[in-house]
Amino acid sequence: MPCTPLLMENVMIAHERLADALTRAWRTFQQTGTCDEGTLPPPVLRSWRRCAAVGLSPEGEFPPESGPLSPAQLSLLNRTRSALEDMYQFIEQPGFAALLADASGAVLAVQGDPSILHEAGQRGLRPGVSLREELVGTNAVDLALREAQPMQTCGAEHFCCCFHHLAIAAAPIFAVGGQALCVLGIVTHARMVHPHTLGLAIAAAQALHTQLHNEQLLAEANDQLAELYAAMESMSEGLMFVGPQGEIRRINSRAADTLGLQRRTVAGQPLEEVLTPPLLVRQALQRREEVAELELRWQRGPETVATMCGLRPVWDRGGRYLGALITLRPARSVQQLVQRVVGAHATFSFHDIIGQSGAMRQALHLSHLAANSSACVMLLGEPGVGREMFAQAIHKGSSRSQGAFVALNCAAVPRALLPAELFGVEGSDERGEPGRPGKLELAYGGVLFLEQVELLPFDLQTSLLRTIEMRRLLRTGGNRAVPVDVRIIATCGPELERQVQEGRFRPDLAARLRAFTVEIPSLRERGDDVLLLANHLLLLLNERLGKQTVLAPEALQALRAYPWPGNVRELELTLERLLHNNEKSVLTLNDLPAAIARAASGPAPRMAGQRLSDTHALSEAAAIQRAAQQANGHMGRTAELLGISRATLWRKMARHGLSRESLEEC
Repeated sequence: MPCTPLLMENVMIAHERLADALTRAWRTFQQTGTCDEGTLPPPVLRSWRRCAAVGLSPEGEFPPESGPLSPAQLSLLNRTRSALEDMYQFIEQPGFAALLADASGAVLAVQGDPSILHEAGQRGLRPGVSLREELVGTNAVDLALREAQPMQTCGAEHFCCCFHHLAIAAAPIFAVGGQALCVLGIVTHARMVHPHTLGLAIAAAQALHTQLHNEQLLAEANDQLAELYAAMESMSEGLMFVGPQGEIRRINSRAADTLGLQRRTVAGQPLEEVLTPPLLVRQALQRREEVAELELRWQRGPETVATMCGLRPVWDRGGRYLGALITLRPARSVQQLVQRVVGAHATFSFHDIIGQSGAMRQALHLSHLAANSSACVMLLGEPGVGREMFAQAIHKGSSRSQGAFVALNCAAVPRALLPAELFGVEGSDERGEPGRPGKLELAYGGVLFLEQVELLPFDLQTSLLRTIEMRRLLRTGGNRAVPVDVRIIATCGPELERQVQEGRFRPDLAARLRAFTVEIPSLRERGDDVLLLANHLLLLLNERLGKQTVLAPEALQALRAYPWPGNVRELELTLERLLHNNEKSVLTLNDLPAAIARAASGPAPRMAGQRLSDTHALSEAAAIQRAAQQANGHMGRTAELLGISRATLWRKMARHGLSRESLEEC
């Protein structure tokens, strides 16, 4: 309903009466310090009293500007400038202006009709000036911040008379946490004030609050997204998030590098258009199922990429399917992790090998030479002499010492499982079967300790030789060449030579494996090394069991005289049983096993003075000839008299140019 002249006249009369009442109340308060409380809003009256209490002069001049705006104030002004302009355009009428102040009450901007801007400026209301109550007296901007609610002051409601010709409506804006951000206000002539002016300021402030809140939410979302991207990029494994329609939503650099993709170009594209995922992955995406980490193959054009891959469906709290997170790691990195976890590394060094006999010094010398080489090594010796300790020492003293040390005993694995154990198994995408690396791959960059290599089937001998020469292998059931970088240290029994001669072991592979040959002497060939080893092992066992047990001299002599068919392993087990079964601090001859005790009291060996480990003046060749003469040319008996194995006897005969026929003639 349009306003009639009579209604407008009544509004003007009511406004004039209110203005007169406010003026009388202001004068009364200035003269007496009190006034009719019903005339003023309570917040205004409280403000008057505070101004009077601090001695603020109602006739005081407006304070000067506080200086240029700070960077924080300029940032706030830039964020709210559009809202300030929108509010002024909405109320664009003569005599009105929009005002913005920060949380301290400092004016940041005033924009509006030139006439009101001129009048407000003359009275000190301009950018850079603080509207704090203790400086300029009662005003709507300061009251809105103090009372935390929209306020309006008009004419004489202002404590200082310089503002009596103005009316100010102000609404505060608060952050989500409750702290004040700024104040949005409307400035006009006191005679033009209208009840809707405050409502307009409240509406504009609410719109600005919504805008600032949305900006804050957007900034927080962007920060969280940036943090998410940074976390994805910093992870050691590749990550790829596939949306519910099969499109690549996110992919980090590691995943892109692993699959050979361009991260920026594949984002948003369907996964199956970029590359062909493994069957297990395709099925899991369709069924929205989880896939444990397995070795799977991805097809990218003509190339095949083998990775360790896992998949996990992602759902929101409401049960809505968001997509799937795929983890990718190169198979090589997983193999290195497995090596660290399972302890596939060498623990023994040359310092851990005890022995001072001539045969032992010769074996250590050859082992040091082998450590400084990269060729394959063949370790010879009876069971229990410490071949694996020598293998670890050679590895630890080599340039590959930081690599893995992986062991495989050909006698401990069934023949049917040896190919998979040695060369691994290739996965099948058609059957959805994952692949598995073999020992040769797991030992990448390190050593494969291949025990009892003479038991390796002939077909695997060919594959092993090709792997050594080409530095690549084909997994069982596959046709993909997998690079390998491994050094082989092998052991064999005495029958290897016979197998080579009979055509059951490839001579070229035997030659490859015997690039370095180290013969580890048996314990009975090492003389007083038995006592050194016994003392060393006894010290370790005492420390482990918390004992202080020692051996009597006659017990040590029995250990020295015993032939030790099980070599160092038998000696260690014998001492461990002795310490477990006896609480005495000194073990005598009676505490030893009967077989060892008898060795101390038995007759002296017929060739005791001519054992290869005990004689120094007599050459090896002469000792062998004398033993053969006493054994009537029987090779087994000759080896027994010398205290060595038949295989060792044959090697020493070859070294000294002795033949079986010449020994039979002795």
